Amino acid sequence: MSKPEPEQEQQLGLLERRLKRERQARQQAEKLLTEKSVALFDALQSSQSSQKKLELALWASQESYWEWMAHNDTFQLRSFSLRGQSESVWQGSPIDLLSHVHEDDITNLEFHWTLAVHGGRDRVEIAFRFKVRESFQWMRLRGRVLERDEHGSALHVVGTTKDITRERKAEQSFHLMASAFSSSREPMLVLSESLEINECNDAFLQLIQVHSRADCVQRPLTAFLLDPDSNLDMLRTGSQVRFESVVTNAEGEQVSVDVSIARFETQHQSSSYLIATLRDISERKSNEARLQKMALHDDLTGLRNRNGLRDALEQVIKTNRQFILAFIDLDGFKQINDTAGHEQGDAMLKRIADLLTAEFSNDNQVTRWGGDEFVVALTAVTLDQARNMCSRVIELIESITLDIQGTELRLSASIGIAEYPLHGESIDTLIQNADAAMYQAKTTGKGRVNTYQEGLLESIKERVSLLSDLRRAVSHHALDFYIQGKYDGSGVLKGGEVLCRWHSSIHGMVSPVVFIPLAEAHQLDSDIGLQALEAACDYISMMETQGLSIPLSINISANQLLDKEFASRAAAICDSCDIATSMIEIEITESIFMRDERSAVRSLETLREAGFSLALDDFGTGFSSISYLRKFQFQVVKVDRSLIRDINHDSKALSLLKGVLAMLQGLRLDVVVEGVESESYIPLLQDCDVDLMQGFYFDRPMPFEQFMARQHAASTF
Repeated sequence: MSKPEPEQEQQLGLLERRLKRERQARQQAEKLLTEKSVALFDALQSSQSSQKKLELALWASQESYWEWMAHNDTFQLRSFSLRGQSESVWQGSPIDLLSHVHEDDITNLEFHWTLAVHGGRDRVEIAFRFKVRESFQWMRLRGRVLERDEHGSALHVVGTTKDITRERKAEQSFHLMASAFSSSREPMLVLSESLEINECNDAFLQLIQVHSRADCVQRPLTAFLLDPDSNLDMLRTGSQVRFESVVTNAEGEQVSVDVSIARFETQHQSSSYLIATLRDISERKSNEARLQKMALHDDLTGLRNRNGLRDALEQVIKTNRQFILAFIDLDGFKQINDTAGHEQGDAMLKRIADLLTAEFSNDNQVTRWGGDEFVVALTAVTLDQARNMCSRVIELIESITLDIQGTELRLSASIGIAEYPLHGESIDTLIQNADAAMYQAKTTGKGRVNTYQEGLLESIKERVSLLSDLRRAVSHHALDFYIQGKYDGSGVLKGGEVLCRWHSSIHGMVSPVVFIPLAEAHQLDSDIGLQALEAACDYISMMETQGLSIPLSINISANQLLDKEFASRAAAICDSCDIATSMIEIEITESIFMRDERSAVRSLETLREAGFSLALDDFGTGFSSISYLRKFQFQVVKVDRSLIRDINHDSKALSLLKGVLAMLQGLRLDVVVEGVESESYIPLLQDCDVDLMQGFYFDRPMPFEQFMARQHAASTF
């Protein structure tokens, strides 16, 4: 191989030096490019970090970024997520934006936007309702003009938006609460922890009878309440307290109030305040006092009633004071009631009450025991003084005359007295013994005063023995309950009445005329009535097993019917025996209305609502039965036997009965005629379209087994 020539060597050297220079230049360029790339990357990273921080700041403040460009008249709204992984963007024209704005806010939004774009205002801030997912949310829009043209019109506006719905609702709630506080009819206060009044409403000013808030603000609540300390102490351990107190107003009048105080914490629990509400309960207190008086006093006379007497005697007994009880029973009052009517009878009772109140001093308790009976508790007197006072009362009562259609009616009184504790160490015993002494006075001629003593006449002893034996019979369920049927005009059994009978191991067969009043006088009638209901339910159940289904009636006393719990007890007995209440008929007499007409009507209404059938018994024996038919809707009326006596040979008696029956049938009442003892009555009653009949002609009251045997025999025959 030949060597290159010198000229070629020179060219190769130049070429190598050139390549070397180019290589160095390229390396320097690559180095510079790398440095620029690193710098650019660092700048980009820094920019992205700043943007990220901005996005996080906007997210934390729940703000969204927006901008508007004049050249394309477009809004762009950007919302950021917590981690920056997603970004929601909304873009549209002003018309698109306004289509989501509530129509009531469009004009205001356009006005503020025009001021910013064309009016030279650099800042814009406005709140409006914006439709999001089919519902409007309150939005706050803030912005700033960044660039304007030579005419001053905005070219570029940027800003933020935020959902302020919650703040708006909170603000509305606050205004509503403030309005409610201000306009509430109930007196309300804002108190400090030291119970100073910071704010009050007009209702409180009206309560305390002042015109300016300055008269109560910064004053302690305790300045207006009577003895509040013991109640307010409870606020130290609890967040609320409620108590009753009395407010003294500017006129010096005392107003009963119900006070409710509750503690509330501020938003960040840095402090607390108290809200007090006062409610005027003067009317309620007045009603309570009136009801208390009604509970202890008789409606007709205004005297104390049995509860009032017991309450007064308990107070006397606590002081270990001696006193004398006078039991007064009016003689001849029934004649006034029967002849003159109950209105005149009530007027007479009021007159007697006034007489007793005037005759006995204020230290003595005058009580209407019930009906025509009064009880007086005499304190600080001897037995002789008591007898003299009672004798004078009898003289004053006997001096009263009542002229009714030319007939002069007079009253008298029988009085029994018993001394505490000589004649009884308990209230019940003392009343019982005074009653026994009164009974003795009545049986020995009336118009007398008799002092209780051991060894009263045999009749009194027998009465006490009879009562004791009756108590045992009732407590041991030893009474018998017979059935007497009710029949239609064809003699077909349609119902029955459960009647109480008592065969005493000591006194033999005792008539209901004797033991029923005794039971009523000593509160045994309630147990007897419930036992009668239990027997009726048992009889209905047993009859149904033998193919016979008829309703049964029971008699209920006034005492029992006025018992508020009787209706619920009666319904419970029927339910426990699986007997429908409609199968039980409750019979009552008009005496219940004489005792307490309002309570009687309420009790009867309760029984009717429970499903019981109601019957007015002994219709025709009093003057007021017709008025009771108007005041209360009975389903059944039982015509007393006195109205059908002698109708088979006395045309006047028959005409009277027909008139009564026509009236009752016109009122659409079912009628049961009692005392049907003769076959001759049947066609006459059939002609009067009587629904049911009851009496010895059909059957007498008999034990259940005999009654059922008789029915089976009759059906077989």
